[in-house]
Amino acid sequence: MTEDIKIGLALSGGGSRAIAFHLGCMRALHDHGILDKLSVLSSVSGGSVIAAQYAYSEDEFDAFDAKVCSLLRQGFLHGIIRQTLLSPETVRIATTQLTAGVASVFGSLVGIFGSCVRGVGLPHEIVDKIVRITRSPLTRRASRTTAFERHLRMNVFGDQKVNDVRRDDLQVLINAAELRTGTAFRFGSEESGCWRYGKLTSPQRVSKAVAASAAFPALLPALDERIEFEKAGKRHQDRVIITDGGVYDNLGVTPLLPGRSKEFSTNIADVDYIICCDAGQGMPTGSDLPYFWRSRMLSTVGTIHRRTHVLTYKLLHELESSGKIKGFLLPYLGQIDSRLPYRPGDFVPRDRVFDYPTDFSPMQEKDIELLSKRGEQLTKILLQHYHPCL
Repeated sequence: MTEDIKIGLALSGGGSRAIAFHLGCMRALHDHGILDKLSVLSSVSGGSVIAAQYAYSEDEFDAFDAKVCSLLRQGFLHGIIRQTLLSPETVRIATTQLTAGVASVFGSLVGIFGSCVRGVGLPHEIVDKIVRITRSPLTRRASRTTAFERHLRMNVFGDQKVNDVRRDDLQVLINAAELRTGTAFRFGSEESGCWRYGKLTSPQRVSKAVAASAAFPALLPALDERIEFEKAGKRHQDRVIITDGGVYDNLGVTPLLPGRSKEFSTNIADVDYIICCDAGQGMPTGSDLPYFWRSRMLSTVGTIHRRTHVLTYKLLHELESSGKIKGFLLPYLGQIDSRLPYRPGDFVPRDRVFDYPTDFSPMQEKDIELLSKRGEQLTKILLQHYHPCL
């Protein structure tokens, strides 16, 4: 059946937890002969790390598997710190922090001034224009995220461009979000850009695409730069603020959905079957107390993601029922185990892995094994029970 249909694989966000879980899912797809037959690979955040490792490598699967495990054991945190403090990025980051700090203080004072002068009758259009011009006049040319990009470039992807896919007949979409317009920003093997600004006129590095896709706002600043676009036959430069793709769609499914128009979307992907690997936790136990800033932010993001994920699951069911897609598969880390059709004797239960953090710290071997094994087991169970024809 896989010879007759176009299959799209979406790998969700979720930091190192997602990378390990997706590795297991990909093992199962490889064992069933599906991985080599993918038409489209769409990814977000942590999912983009492993997606890029696969798409931009010619390694046999076992070698790819070993490299992913090695990268998980090393983590990215030390690399980001090293590139932040002990590389050519260090001076640029320090300078940017200084100028951004001054600009931030100045912008705040202007905002306060604007609030005051509105009260004495100065036209609000003039005040708002002054505030907009002065609040963020300087681009953030260097940050922990550019240090992350440098680490990825020097140690993982080199200078490869997003259009240099090494897997035959595979379209790659690395999803990010553009904060000025609140739209998707996609780095693709066929085209890159967003519908509000247009398409990029030059190919981007894989390292930059992955760093942008994985720049979780609470930990890594957004990429801030001016890029040349082409839209309606005209070239122009615009300032973009690009952050983690999970802000827009943490599953990476959106580019695979039918009925999308090139008038409003870049990277239209035509697929018949969607495999969505979701490294989300599922329903929380209620034992946590989101009291301090970090826990509140993580709980907020988790709640938003869960809600949007549920809506996406519902949409996939509706698309299959209406015949707009031929089917879908949903290996889900947070899956309630009792609802599975069956469980093998060595099954890894949800409770052992669901609360693993989503950062990029080094992982222990046992955690890699548990997360990847659950991904592999869930994918095989669902394939064998619901879609044996694949």
